[in-house]
Amino acid sequence: MMRKIIYGFMGGFILLEMGLFIGMFIGMVIGGNFLTEFEFAGSIGPEAVGNVGFIVGAAIGALFGAFLGVKLAGNKDARVYGKYLVIIFVLSITSMLVLLSHRPNERLTLEQAQTEADFTIYEPAYLPENVGLGVIEWADAGVKDTLYLRYSKKTSVFELTESKLTEFKIEPNSAEVDISGTTGYLYKKGNVTYLTWYQNDTELTISTGVLSEEEILKVARSIKKYE
Repeated sequence: MMRKIIYGFMGGFILLEMGLFIGMFIGMVIGGNFLTEFEFAGSIGPEAVGNVGFIVGAAIGALFGAFLGVKLAGNKDARVYGKYLVIIFVLSITSMLVLLSHRPNERLTLEQAQTEADFTIYEPAYLPENVGLGVIEWADAGVKDTLYLRYSKKTSVFELTESKLTEFKIEPNSAEVDISGTTGYLYKKGNVTYLTWYQNDTELTISTGVLSEEEILKVARSIKKYE
C-alpha cells in the first residue's frame, strides 16, 4: 500500500508538471486563433486561455500520473520502474524549483508607469467597440523613456507609443490634421497608418493597420492625462 502511495505521488507530480506546460501551450494556440476575446483572471485572448489550459492540464496530468504510478506499483517489475520514476521525479522537482525561482515580473500598469516616467502619461477616453488595453511595456526597462500601450480585440488593433518629448520630427509626405487644437501628422508606411503629435512634454504616436483614419482621429482627440 505504501509503495502505491509513493509511486502515485511521484507519478502525479511528474505528469502534473508536463500537463501544465502542454495545457498552457495548447491553450495559447486556441486562444490566439479561436477564443481571442475570452477573458479570465484579468487577462484576455491567448494569455487567458493559456492560463485555463495551465490549470486544466496540471489537473489532468496529476490524476493520470497518479493512476499510472499506482499501476506501476502493482507491477511485478515495480522496483525496476521505481528507479526510473525516482530519477524523473527528482528532475521534475529540480526544474520546478528553477522555474519558481525565476518568476516573471508583475504586469506593468499605467499607474506604475506614471510613477516611473519623467513625462506625462496619457490614455484615450474613446476606444472602438470591444477594444481594450492589453499589454503595457517599456521599450527599455532601464531607461524608461518610451512606453508602449497595445490595444486589442481579436488581434492587435492599434498601438499607442508615448515618449519623452525631445526633438519632434515630422515625417515627409505627412498630412496635417487637427487634434483638439494641436497639429498632428498623419502618414502611411506600407499597410500601417501612423498619427504623431505631442501634448505638453509627451510625444504620442498611434500606429495601426486596422483602424480607418476617422477612427484614429477619434481616438487621438479623446486622449487625456492619466489620473
